Amino acid sequence: MRQLAILILVFIATLTSYGQVTVNPNGKFFNYNGTKIYYEDTGSGEPLLLLHNFFNTADSWEPYIAPYSKQYRTIAVDMMGHGRSDIYKIDDFDFDHGVYAKMILALLDSLGLDQVKAIGASSGGTTLLYLNTMQPDRFKSVITVGGHIYYSTHAREMQAKLGMDQARKWAVNWGQNPEKQEYLAQAFWQDRNPSDADPYFTPDKLNTIKAKWLVVLGDNDFVIPLELGIEMYKGIPNSRLWIVPNGNHLPHLEPEIQPEFLRVSLEFLGDKWNTND
Repeated sequence: MRQLAILILVFIATLTSYGQVTVNPNGKFFNYNGTKIYYEDTGSGEPLLLLHNFFNTADSWEPYIAPYSKQYRTIAVDMMGHGRSDIYKIDDFDFDHGVYAKMILALLDSLGLDQVKAIGASSGGTTLLYLNTMQPDRFKSVITVGGHIYYSTHAREMQAKLGMDQARKWAVNWGQNPEKQEYLAQAFWQDRNPSDADPYFTPDKLNTIKAKWLVVLGDNDFVIPLELGIEMYKGIPNSRLWIVPNGNHLPHLEPEIQPEFLRVSLEFLGDKWNTND
């Protein structure tokens, strides 16, 4: 229990408190069957989709938007039920990444984006797995940070130990309003249920992915066991693996790691790596 408490403190130390999030000058809304999804459209060039982790908002990409947008048209989205995006079903706490993936595909359609590159953190990475198995030809290069192909027993036990109070604190720290704080805490708590099959990606599903893929994991990740990330790496045909020393579940949010993450991500997205390196 002491080790878990220490890991939680390390994780919380990486959080940035944004306060109540507001619509930024480059912010827009997309209507998906009555659900408003907020996104920020910055820069020009090849499109780069940015999907944040659970409890967070598109503002978490702020350290990267300026350098990325020099080369890419960045599309940073508030996940449904987060930040400035609507809750999809107010009384349904079973958060469905597959539904969110359909929203993202509809958004890309509305923007006329036939092929994109993408980065997704934790739940954002899970969403990218859905997107790439739904439409494999749509994605060129993908980076997942702290992603997972299924909820392990370890992750569910961690959720049960943390409880809803800790979930509410994360939602507060990342600027969610009171309604969404409670909704996200309830959704987080429900995910500890072992009957929940979201996500669940078998080797045959992973084998359908066509994008170049970089699996990024912190070696101090208290959520996703390294073995699970390595399983993803082995299952996706054209993939690479980066285990970040002293990195937690979301190493790209740690200030001391951000310069290296920026360098590596730009190299990978820019096709400077090849499978023979």
